[in-house]
Amino acid sequence: MTSIDRTAYPRFGRVVSARELAEVFTPTDAEVEWARGRTQDEHHLLALAVWLKSQCSRSLHREPASVARMTNVSLPLLWLSGPTGVGKSTVGWEVFAQLSRAGVKTAFVDADQISLCHPMPEGLTHRLRARNLAAISPHFRQEGVQCLVLAGFVDTPEEVREYTALLPEAAFTVCRLRVDSAELKERFLARGWRPDLVQEAVIEAEALERSNYADVCVDTGGLGVSEAARLVCKRVGGWPGPLPPATLHSVVDRQNHPTSQADAAPASAPVPVLWLSGATAVGKSTVGYEIFMQIYRTGVRAAYVDVKQIGALRPTAEDDVLSHRLKARNLAAIWAEYRAAGAQCLVISGEADSDDTLRGYAELLPDVALTVCRLHAEPATLAERVAQRGQGGGPTIPGDELRGLGSDALHRIAERAAHEAKTLDSASAGDLRVDTDGRSVQEVAADVRARGDNWPKLFP
Repeated sequence: MTSIDRTAYPRFGRVVSARELAEVFTPTDAEVEWARGRTQDEHHLLALAVWLKSQCSRSLHREPASVARMTNVSLPLLWLSGPTGVGKSTVGWEVFAQLSRAGVKTAFVDADQISLCHPMPEGLTHRLRARNLAAISPHFRQEGVQCLVLAGFVDTPEEVREYTALLPEAAFTVCRLRVDSAELKERFLARGWRPDLVQEAVIEAEALERSNYADVCVDTGGLGVSEAARLVCKRVGGWPGPLPPATLHSVVDRQNHPTSQADAAPASAPVPVLWLSGATAVGKSTVGYEIFMQIYRTGVRAAYVDVKQIGALRPTAEDDVLSHRLKARNLAAIWAEYRAAGAQCLVISGEADSDDTLRGYAELLPDVALTVCRLHAEPATLAERVAQRGQGGGPTIPGDELRGLGSDALHRIAERAAHEAKTLDSASAGDLRVDTDGRSVQEVAADVRARGDNWPKLFP
């Protein structure tokens, strides 16, 4: 073991002993057994650390061992971080997709999607994200998740500990992605979003090179998404390693992060909630986010949830292939945290095939005044928007199933979207119906709010 007892490791930024390296892990018995067969391999430093950790009693990031776990095997959690534009969500989704295709029940969470509550006081974003991640984790466990991929920015060990303290049952591995400045600029600009911020991203990346929060750093320069995902898993010791069984668990109301009375919003009239529904590619997320921005820019603390982004778990349950059960529970948990953080209204976007489906969500949202607005577009408009999404247009959303598809596949999706719109129209679904043909996002958003009696109408 002496030949690999001193090894450079990114978390520390210096040469450290393997015993020091081991301090960042809390292995299970299964992990220790897995590691013992690999400790002579210089490329399995993580395995060595896990084995050594079995003889250590301290941990830099973990809660005391007395904290109860839902199973006796930790949930592997891979956290992909790095500067804006480096590809955290893209690579994270690909890791999620590769594992789930292999039959591993895997969840994916984009940290940005569980912290959309603005305006918020500076410095509270990580606290809100950590609380929301802890709030939805039991629902993934209930559905039999075996590992979780998290994508999101972080830059200090203290911020990492905000998450690990609330998730003692998870075995965190924090991986920082990097590329050189020229490639980062290229990736950032390719997104088509706020090109004026590209230099800030470069400065951010330079600062992260001096950071010490990550367990491992992976350079993905010049690699395709699939290659980068495979390299990440290889570099972190063949992640996810030993897996908990894919068995269902009862939901545990852990209350390991109770909301103080001072933080909770006072009881009052029902909170206005607006749900944007409609056919595929009609513009639900785009219009919903625009309404969210319009409201919070007035100084009103508003929240936004895209339900598709809070229920990524595959393979899906046979009795809930659209994951409505998981999404509804996660929506309720996230909204509870947003409400405790002072949110005065909530905007939701998401597909719903019927009013009955929406009621399943609404039943888990107490004390709200729900308005369902169905966006509509004619077949030609839907076909145009489907084609734009396929070519990379529209908001960059992890796991967009339209992006990069061929013309035949996009044509079939456009036909399906037209059928969805016709079916929803025939059922007169929703409280409001707003046409989107030939109108800008801002025009549609303004019309939705006007038709909703100046939604959210918080003040007389």
